[in-house]
Amino acid sequence: MKVTKHRLWLCTLLICMGLSVLAGIAAPTAMAANISSTDWMETVPDETKLSNMSIPGTHDSCTQNVDMRYIFQCQDASVATQLIYGYRYLDMRLVLEKRSGQETLVLKHNIARCKVSDSPFSRTLTLADVLKDVYAFLDEHPSETVILCMKAENSKDDVAAVQRALYEMIDQAPDCWYLKNEIPTMGEVRGKIVLATRFDDKLPVGVKRCGLYFGWADQGDRAIRADPTAGSVINSRETLYVQDRYNYDVDDKITAIHTCLDNSRAADDTFFLNFTSTSGSGAVGFPKEYAKHINLDLYDYDWQAGTAYGIVIVDFAPKKIAEKIYQTNFQPAQ
Repeated sequence: MKVTKHRLWLCTLLICMGLSVLAGIAAPTAMAANISSTDWMETVPDETKLSNMSIPGTHDSCTQNVDMRYIFQCQDASVATQLIYGYRYLDMRLVLEKRSGQETLVLKHNIARCKVSDSPFSRTLTLADVLKDVYAFLDEHPSETVILCMKAENSKDDVAAVQRALYEMIDQAPDCWYLKNEIPTMGEVRGKIVLATRFDDKLPVGVKRCGLYFGWADQGDRAIRADPTAGSVINSRETLYVQDRYNYDVDDKITAIHTCLDNSRAADDTFFLNFTSTSGSGAVGFPKEYAKHINLDLYDYDWQAGTAYGIVIVDFAPKKIAEKIYQTNFQPAQ
């Protein structure tokens, strides 16, 4: 009887050890349930191309406090909070202002000022304000990277002057930036800002283009297309596909979003941007109302672990949707 009990105990121990070994072999690089929103990139392998991932992003990222909020507000959280939530692509709309004889880059959405606070007397938010928050975040979370996509928002601005002012700011902390026009790996950009630009080719004399070239044809028409994307080139080897149907009504927009999620083109040599924002098909948009419906749909979407969805760019971006997106980079716990 004692031998039988001993054998039973030994068999149980061996089974437990075997299961433990198997569990260790099958363990994913990160357990989705335990991923931190502030450090979710930490366990992404260094060799992973940034384009071949699922990355949460925000549209018109600096509009938490903006003039004419009903029409122009697209976010209700600060840039610092968006980064804490897990968003790693930020949409920057730059305007060049002259202050006391100096040129300053400020943030706007169309004609509306982005402000430091919701006070009617608040000063305009500057790019320097935003960079301060991004630098601080990356200092504290060096495993992460943040893509800043820059656009000249005022058509009357001299684009070359906007670029010159931007590059002068970058030159103040060049080691904090990735400036090549080549899709990087995670290992190349940890702790750094990845510059992406939507500028045309009006570069200042003697100045070389910096950053990933993210230029695409405007998608403001309301024609419904089976393929809602526009394609363009980043460089001679790498491409960009973008869905930015910003004048679709909510139902058509959701269809366009799903088309891109279901047929993602994200790959080592292809960045895929899927904007979930819309101003609707009416004369005046109401982004917050549209975002309520779209975000509910995003939350309910059947996100698949191990799928690269590219950059999914959200209005009124909540933490839970960021989690849904970035967790697809990892296999769930078995």
